[in-house]
Amino acid sequence: MQMYLADCVFPEIEGQLAAYKCFCELWDSGEIAKLDNFDGFEMLFRVHAPGAGRVTILFKAESDAQIFEAFAPWRPQFGIEMDFTPVIRCQDVVGYHKKLFAKMS
Repeated sequence: MQMYLADCVFPEIEGQLAAYKCFCELWDSGEIAKLDNFDGFEMLFRVHAPGAGRVTILFKAESDAQIFEAFAPWRPQFGIEMDFTPVIRCQDVVGYHKKLFAKMS
């Protein structure tokens, strides 16, 4: 599975408050744990900066289908703007650069 970083921004306070109300309900019911891990998708961490209207998420997904399934409901309901960036682990970036440097020498 590919690892991604999602930068989520609430452009309006009303959407942020509504999203957090929903998130709190899902958290208390245990439903968020089910939504965070399903076939082809694994939530690794989620950190919140509510004063800035931001949430940063690290997750793994097999394809865009799982990304859509996990995040699409939040956009139309709460107006969250999302940017997704593929990322790699330190171990991988070291290995990739060693191969690159070897080709360059």
